[in-house]
Amino acid sequence: MAIKVVNALKYLGLFSIVFFTIISCEKEIESIGVNLVNNNNFTINKDTSEVLATNENIVSVPTSGTTVTQYLLGVYSDNEFGTLKASIVSQLNLPAIGTAYNYGTNYTIDSVVMSIPYQVTKGVKQSDGKPTFTIDSVFGDANVEFQLGVYELKTFLNTLDPNDPSKPAVYYSDKEFLKGDTPFYLGNFKVNPNDTVSYIKRFMPNGSTVYKIDTVKLADVSPSIKIPLNKSAIQQLFVDNAAGAEFQTLDNFQHFFRGFYIEAKELTSNKSHLVSLAMANAKMIIYYSKDENEEAAVDLNNNGVKGEQGVRTKHNFDFSFGTLKANLFERDVAAPHQSGENRLYVQGAAGSIAKIDLFQNENLVDLQDNNWLINDASLIFYVDQNAASNIVPNQLYLYNYDEKTQMVDIMNEGLAAVGGFLERDAEGKPFRYVFKITDYISRLLITNEPLSLVKLGLKVFNPSDVPVNILDTKIKDFSWTPKGVVLFGQDPSFGDKRVKLEISYSKINN
Repeated sequence: MAIKVVNALKYLGLFSIVFFTIISCEKEIESIGVNLVNNNNFTINKDTSEVLATNENIVSVPTSGTTVTQYLLGVYSDNEFGTLKASIVSQLNLPAIGTAYNYGTNYTIDSVVMSIPYQVTKGVKQSDGKPTFTIDSVFGDANVEFQLGVYELKTFLNTLDPNDPSKPAVYYSDKEFLKGDTPFYLGNFKVNPNDTVSYIKRFMPNGSTVYKIDTVKLADVSPSIKIPLNKSAIQQLFVDNAAGAEFQTLDNFQHFFRGFYIEAKELTSNKSHLVSLAMANAKMIIYYSKDENEEAAVDLNNNGVKGEQGVRTKHNFDFSFGTLKANLFERDVAAPHQSGENRLYVQGAAGSIAKIDLFQNENLVDLQDNNWLINDASLIFYVDQNAASNIVPNQLYLYNYDEKTQMVDIMNEGLAAVGGFLERDAEGKPFRYVFKITDYISRLLITNEPLSLVKLGLKVFNPSDVPVNILDTKIKDFSWTPKGVVLFGQDPSFGDKRVKLEISYSKINN
């Protein structure tokens, strides 16, 4: 089924005419409706159709490019879905400086810090006037550490597709990247919403005498991951070669130093956590001190101390992360997920989707001959609460799997009307997801140019799924969030909880 713009516009126009007619003639329509019901011209019935639903694993997803809105880092394990390890690779940019890249006279490397801001929500200020922050998009147990390592990336990231240089390169979640043997950093890590300040010791030329301690924080005082990198290793690469051709152009530099490989591994327990990072303001900062003559020091407004050849001043070079970066996902799928098709496993981040076939035991032509007036059509999925994960998504998304296009209901009625939002039971437990697909079923069952019956896809919702205009009909069958949910399939043993299509229709009495 290709969603045609002409048909969509025609349907929208018809909807508008009907809507405004209802507004202007409300009383008359109400009277007509009453007369019809009283005259028993219509009967309202409900039909429940069988649905076939199967799982499909998503082997890999694109994790680079402008459409990627988040990057995951960490380790998460779930009894139903298994283990997901997420690492990040990224190019590095040269510092944005107006003068030559050099470290001056009698320099010392004071500290090297990799800074990656969290995605946070700012809270009400405390009694002492300091704001509070909550880290957004943490999946799993934030109190359990995972191992974090920072290595030199040994795989060159091409900006253009080697097979078609007219297109940008796209890197996928199962891509294998090479890394250096010796880490710049290796240690245990867990998210910290209070990590808002760095204290940088500034050294005299002897490298041991501290002349100043700087307090460094972001402009909005929000927290960030601050990873201390090995000063000697960074000096060997970034300082000792500063005067060379490697730092004259960005192309030279990115061939010389291909970037960072930020790797996450499990420790004694893999039931740790993942955190989503925006990465837009991630950078490596080299803090250093050097001697300046007194006039230069005054021009810099730098309150230094007397050095061997003038005034000791403090500086830093910021190497922002490059535009080309990618996520790496390593998956170890749990046994229940592999055991069969009785239950549906829907998870993002190279996880799995469900494929839906409607009208299993009904002949579509016979249904079309019934001349039903479709009042409502709902596709309902129930959550297996015995297998409920603690990362159940708040919303799932339904689409045309065969053609990777939007449902006609999404284009006509919008996201809120179609639904797919998580409903909870009286105890607050995840209960079900309901999709209103009345337009699609109505147009399937008309005899005059009906829509084609297609396989539907069910995935974890991603904000980029929502069409921005009537021409935006294409959809990607994956999402970047690692959230997942286990749903009941079509097995009769599931009783009323099995997946089903409920159709409410009116029929003219003869």
